[in-house]
Amino acid sequence: MKNLSFLSLLSLSTVFAAVRENYDAVTPQRIDAIERIFAFYQARQITTAANNDSENELSGPCKPVTVIFARGTGESGNVGGAHSPGPALFSEIRNMMGSQNVAIQGVANYEIETDCDNRYLKGGDPDGSKNYYNLTEQAASQCPDTKIVLTGYSQGAQLAHNAARWFSLNTTQRIAAAVMFGDPYAGDSVGFLPSTKVLNVCHDQDVICAGLNGGAAQHLTYSRDAPEAARFIMTRIMKS
Repeated sequence: MKNLSFLSLLSLSTVFAAVRENYDAVTPQRIDAIERIFAFYQARQITTAANNDSENELSGPCKPVTVIFARGTGESGNVGGAHSPGPALFSEIRNMMGSQNVAIQGVANYEIETDCDNRYLKGGDPDGSKNYYNLTEQAASQCPDTKIVLTGYSQGAQLAHNAARWFSLNTTQRIAAAVMFGDPYAGDSVGFLPSTKVLNVCHDQDVICAGLNGGAAQHLTYSRDAPEAARFIMTRIMKS
């Protein structure tokens, strides 16, 4: 919290509540898409309840790599179920690096709403953004030798963007890679990270990240991009 002098005057809750308050995503197309996406994940939760939809390894021993992930609107647990890119990405990363070398932590405790007060339409839930910030700073201070990877899907990508703007210089320098799926802020920088450290995966015709002529269907297929994302992360870790 030493990165910006005026943070001493404002609580993080106030800061994150103000982040991107005027986000320009409030359009009929995006409202319709997010409602369809939410309905899809709510229906799927019945069939994915048995899957591991939560990851909390930051509470365990430090490992060489720490991955922070925030799920999308309507997903279960703190990383989403079988159709989320999160679990698919974790499987790929663990296969490449070995489970003993990577700690995965999901971002929890932020609201899911489907009406016009949807946090996605306001630029990402403030509490979720604060939680993302706190978990990343915790990883940096608690495990001084770990390499940090930021990841997020849909609204979760918004949280990563919001949090990354406020990381300390030390934490920013510790981030080896950032991967965003279906990112509403696709094209924007992730905090102060160089673009070479960032992979932003956006499907054509995905209304959330690619433009208003798309729909919801392409927003629900990012698990297929897990191998590409894992290879990018591995490459960046080896270079850091």
